[in-house]
Amino acid sequence: MEVINLLFKNPIVIITLIVILITKLFPPKNINSLYGYRTVNSMKNKINWDFAQKYSTNLFLVLLSFLLLIQIILYIIYGTTSYIDLSVFAGLMLCIVIVLYQTERKLKLHQFKDN
Repeated sequence: MEVINLLFKNPIVIITLIVILITKLFPPKNINSLYGYRTVNSMKNKINWDFAQKYSTNLFLVLLSFLLLIQIILYIIYGTTSYIDLSVFAGLMLCIVIVLYQTERKLKLHQFKDN
């Protein structure tokens, strides 16, 4: 119960996970500038758009689930400290960088197959 209270004191991973789950359940159907994975490569055509939405969402779900597990383990071992909260935030930023890098890499490979 204490871990749940600690998670709600720093809910950034849970909130991000919920947003990604919503994106998975209701992916953007058309290229737009408001919602979804939006980069120059992903917005070039509909094939890239659909691929980027699916790939980035799935990768985010895996990484965020792992980060949530790490956050829970850290809270069980150490309780809450500003260092752990900062570490979780840094982990979230790292997840974003990994998703951007991996999705763009896959998009470039995907584009060569389609052209």
